[in-house]
Amino acid sequence: MTKKQSLLTDLKKTTASLEKVLKLPESEINRDASIQRFEFTFELSWKLMQELVADVKKGAYGPRTVIREAANIELISNPKKWLYFLDKRNLTVHTYNEAMAKEMYQVAKEFISHVKNLTKQVKEYLS
Repeated sequence: MTKKQSLLTDLKKTTASLEKVLKLPESEINRDASIQRFEFTFELSWKLMQELVADVKKGAYGPRTVIREAANIELISNPKKWLYFLDKRNLTVHTYNEAMAKEMYQVAKEFISHVKNLTKQVKEYLS
């Protein structure tokens, strides 16, 4: 299994895990779990994008650059939304309060469709 395939497999697992917690009734514990799973899933998403972008553009480092380049090779269709998710992920790493947790719960719900589209595009790209 290649590194790209391994990252894709892991991304599918973390996406399923995020989806699972988001289907549970909203509670403080479930919100916190969804934030953690959102972070894992986002990290795997951009790391996978980075691996694929490296095939066509060497030296694309950092999530902002990688997200823009991933859009250029049509792995993602909405780089502005992915940059928004990056900003939200950065916020969760440095800040925690109840209002932010409630907001991030909604962000995680929105994120699911974007990461599923990414996995679909990656499958097509790798085949």
